[in-house]
Amino acid sequence: MLPLRYAPFWAAIGWLGVVLAVILSLWPGGAPLPHLWYKAHHTLGYFVLAVWWLGLYPRSRYPLVGVGCLVLGIVIEGLQAFTATRTADVEDVLINGASIATAVLVAYVGMGGWVLRVERLAGLHGRA
Repeated sequence: MLPLRYAPFWAAIGWLGVVLAVILSLWPGGAPLPHLWYKAHHTLGYFVLAVWWLGLYPRSRYPLVGVGCLVLGIVIEGLQAFTATRTADVEDVLINGASIATAVLVAYVGMGGWVLRVERLAGLHGRA
């Protein structure tokens, strides 16, 4: 992890995102969403989750963070096969993977380590 002053805070928010992804993915569904809107949820959700975690780690860990996010998506899809109202969908895994790969590319281009920059800009980094 990057040398963050408030690393536990940032990680807690990331884990909250993981928990929300699991709950929202396994919660019994209400009225079905139109196909494209449903896929947009996958795209945005996994992109944001990956960008969040990529902000906490150095470049050398980006592939591992990406794989971790992808494994989360695969596990959730597998668990959906055991629910009464959800189904496992390979297309969802592919969309999740594309969203995560995009987030990793965005991190390499300059968005990675954003949390450290936020702490520095806010004057929080390095205080005892």
